[in-house]
Amino acid sequence: MRRKKVKITSLLILIILAMSIPSVVYAWMTYVEEKSLVTITAGEIAITTFANEQITIDQIDLIDLAYVDYQNDFILDQYNTLDIIASKLRIDILASEQSVSIKHKIELIDNSSQDGLIYFVIYEGLNVGEAYSLQTDYHSQLSVILSGLTNKIDQLAAIETHNQAMFDQMATETLNAGDMMTFQIVFWGDHDVAPDPMVFIDQIYSFSMIIDVVNSKGEVT
Repeated sequence: MRRKKVKITSLLILIILAMSIPSVVYAWMTYVEEKSLVTITAGEIAITTFANEQITIDQIDLIDLAYVDYQNDFILDQYNTLDIIASKLRIDILASEQSVSIKHKIELIDNSSQDGLIYFVIYEGLNVGEAYSLQTDYHSQLSVILSGLTNKIDQLAAIETHNQAMFDQMATETLNAGDMMTFQIVFWGDHDVAPDPMVFIDQIYSFSMIIDVVNSKGEVT
């Protein structure tokens, strides 16, 4: 099957990349089977999908993340700034007007060999609308997920479990023609395990996203 790599600065796609606070995102798209329209604007990715295709976002680079002290800032949020300094990426998946009913399996792949990236997935829902304001009460949601956990390894594992649960939930959602599914990914840098303090400001974290689209009567595996 032919694969095509497209740098998103193509004349066919208008991109204005300026993550609201404070990181910048770059991405390269690979399409398999149907060639759906992909746009990125102001920290958002909009993807139009069809049944029986796979879309791979080959590389999303996070630059200039805000780094937090894990215990004081991330867990305790002593200064009530965790929600404000988060970098966020909104993803809208739109079923084509010509599409049959479909489901999506979404997978994130961490391409970075460096420690220090914390990310949190929030499923916003179906057909919330383009003007919908994303949830921003990150610390309160994390507090529920991490309740009773005092060990950092267990806490990070709980966040990973939550993230996978969000993707599992989205995989059960059936989108009919014209429906849109929205989720966000929220990022922080972990100062405790970041690279050398002299270079971590320039650290780039990179990951890929794979979206498999199947007929809703099939199995999302």
